[in-house]
Amino acid sequence: MERLKLHYTPQFDQAAIERDLNSLLVSGPIADKDIDGRITRLAESYRIYAAYYPYGLWAPGLAITREMRIQTETYLPVDDIRWAFDHFFSAALRFHPFIPASVVHNSANWLDILHSLRPPVSRPDPSYLLRTLLTDDGLRRCFIFSNFMPLRYGSGFGRYPRQGEFLRKWLAANRMRLAGETRCLDVACGSGEGTYDMALLLMGSGFGANSIQIHGVSIEPLELFSAAHACFPNRPEREAAYRRHVQPLFECGASGNICFALEDISISPPEEEKGYDIILCNGLLGGPFLHDPVDLAETIRRLSGRLRAGGIMLAASRFHGGWKKLLSDEELRKLFGACGLMLQPIAEGVAGVRMKDEG
Repeated sequence: MERLKLHYTPQFDQAAIERDLNSLLVSGPIADKDIDGRITRLAESYRIYAAYYPYGLWAPGLAITREMRIQTETYLPVDDIRWAFDHFFSAALRFHPFIPASVVHNSANWLDILHSLRPPVSRPDPSYLLRTLLTDDGLRRCFIFSNFMPLRYGSGFGRYPRQGEFLRKWLAANRMRLAGETRCLDVACGSGEGTYDMALLLMGSGFGANSIQIHGVSIEPLELFSAAHACFPNRPEREAAYRRHVQPLFECGASGNICFALEDISISPPEEEKGYDIILCNGLLGGPFLHDPVDLAETIRRLSGRLRAGGIMLAASRFHGGWKKLLSDEELRKLFGACGLMLQPIAEGVAGVRMKDEG
């Protein structure tokens, strides 16, 4: 597979959605001898499991106990299931997915996978599921999006209200300096809620639609696709609510100055980049995929260097849980300060301003 170069402008046109989706997902039946062999082995394991498992087989709504997990792992080792589905993802996607982010890959037990993926999964046999996924385009779409964009990822707008209130006051105080073009970067934008929130905040603060440039970046193509098209094949109710929420940006023309692009922030940006006035790092720094101290310091240094003089970088997280033990907000403030950012008093997360242009 060749490396993707994705750059989406938001649009809800169905023809554009199908075109972009077909560039990411393989359509039609998938024939793969390796997957067929893994299905055969999983079918035999499941046959034995169903015959000797002492509890009722899984169904949606089942309360899962520790004993159930132990017995299931004995007959249906999650490693065997992971290998089979990882190979399926490689065959079904036209890009190299970030496998560690998938539900199948980061769940500890087959029962936990089933629980996380209902719907579209409704039967406990992994071989049946795989076999059906090879032929059913509709189920395949829902399953892939449920794996790489589960409901817990970016499941709502306005996740950081106190950060938003801080930004509203900061924009008012910097209004004259930001006259002309205001550039914003949403790093690890996920499914785009924070990117659109930034656009709505700017519109509500009196910035004109033609005076803003807002970029959401991620290493996950499916996230970018969903963000640009407000499209969630696995969650139609979320899709409808999402489109209603962002519709004002389309009506005022601001959507044309928003883009979602594939970017690895561990790589330095092009030298000709203009720089940004606002950089959001919500849900990224100190989380499960970026917590090594050296990597964190280098990432913050690189991102702070993309700020214009007087620009601000903000970071917050609602869902890192136990990861906060490895990187508290106080430690994050120290890293911001070490990168030359002047810390700002903020009630949610961390914020720092680049005070001068260091070239």
